[in-house]
Amino acid sequence: MHEGYERRVHFLGPQETEHWLRRIESHTDLFQEVRAKAGMNLPYRVIDGFDVRDKLPDVYALIDGPLRAALEESAGTRLELMRDRKRAIRIQWYRSRSEGLRWHLDGGLFSVVLTLKNTNEGATEIIPRSLSRYLKPIPYVLFPFPRVLECFPSDVIRSEPGDLILIHGGVTIHRGTNPSDVGERLVLVASFDPLDRRPTPVWDWLARKLNY
Repeated sequence: MHEGYERRVHFLGPQETEHWLRRIESHTDLFQEVRAKAGMNLPYRVIDGFDVRDKLPDVYALIDGPLRAALEESAGTRLELMRDRKRAIRIQWYRSRSEGLRWHLDGGLFSVVLTLKNTNEGATEIIPRSLSRYLKPIPYVLFPFPRVLECFPSDVIRSEPGDLILIHGGVTIHRGTNPSDVGERLVLVASFDPLDRRPTPVWDWLARKLNY
């Protein structure tokens, strides 16, 4: 996982990608609005891990099956979904340039981002792991000034439908951007931990308070 991430283009073929997109679009009633909290995050819409497990079990199987296997191969270790069931799996939907995710670290040590639709030029921007290690406190200590991190080099990944990004998200700073009010972006996101990772209750509590 070079510099904290790996991109797998066309991880899903067009027909399979379309199948999962239609599956989720048939359950738009499950999406909840996430509001900005104290400037820590931008608004967006989400289906949380509870609803994915209970009402979209086939999507859950996709995430905990092929996507987890790809992440384990890249990370070189056995993984399990992070303990916080609500945040372990998210289906995130962005429909305007005011929506997205600010610079952050993930609750789980490793994450996947599978793009199912991207018609608004949405991107995942990643500060390389070798640099992120020195900047780790900045997204939270200086959260009122998110543009500070724009001073540092980052890789911009504009994924096409079916593309998969594997991220060492617990130590690699990244964000989601959507520069256009035309179109939308729909992604499956899941966070995983090594089997032997110790619980981090303080960090988990803070993440829930500051994100969703």
